[in-house]
Amino acid sequence: MVLGIIAVVAALVPNAGPAMAMLLGLAALVLGIVGLVKNHGWRAIASMTLGVVALVLSVVMTVAVYGPLKDAAASAANSILASANAGQPAPSADAETQRALKNQLRVWFGNFTPGTESDWSSVPVTVTNISQQRESYSISISAVNANGTEVEADSIYIPNLEAGQSTAKTAFKYIDTDKMDAMKSATYTITRVSVIS
Repeated sequence: MVLGIIAVVAALVPNAGPAMAMLLGLAALVLGIVGLVKNHGWRAIASMTLGVVALVLSVVMTVAVYGPLKDAAASAANSILASANAGQPAPSADAETQRALKNQLRVWFGNFTPGTESDWSSVPVTVTNISQQRESYSISISAVNANGTEVEADSIYIPNLEAGQSTAKTAFKYIDTDKMDAMKSATYTITRVSVIS
């Protein structure tokens, strides 16, 4: 029963808590079953109940906390990698990306708004899921000048967009001041779409 109580508390603690709660919850459940066999009554039932609660809580906390953190980290990593390739000829979309743009999603770009001392730059991006099921998308975008050179690159992540629905995102928030003028006249092209079902 004590292990079950500790496991429930550990499930609510960020970082290593849910992992520890899974182990302690499983131990509380097993010991509760042993206690039930040995006729320890309500303490055995309480141990099993707390063990199950700890296991459920640890799974919920893992999904609720670490899922969004993982998505944010992936989006930040994609943005950093995309920016590192800026200044080179813009890459062209591969066959998988062209298929996705034809059959699974539509993307519209708004106008570039330069950043100020108190606000980020922005390009509004609207993504519509035209497929028949809920999808998540990772989209890489290039801002390209008139001679086809990439001025800047960015990526956006859209989780769990229902079929037929649209969502608005903002791209190109972090633009160096020396690229602002080039961004004002740039056009936007999608270089990669990863569809995550």
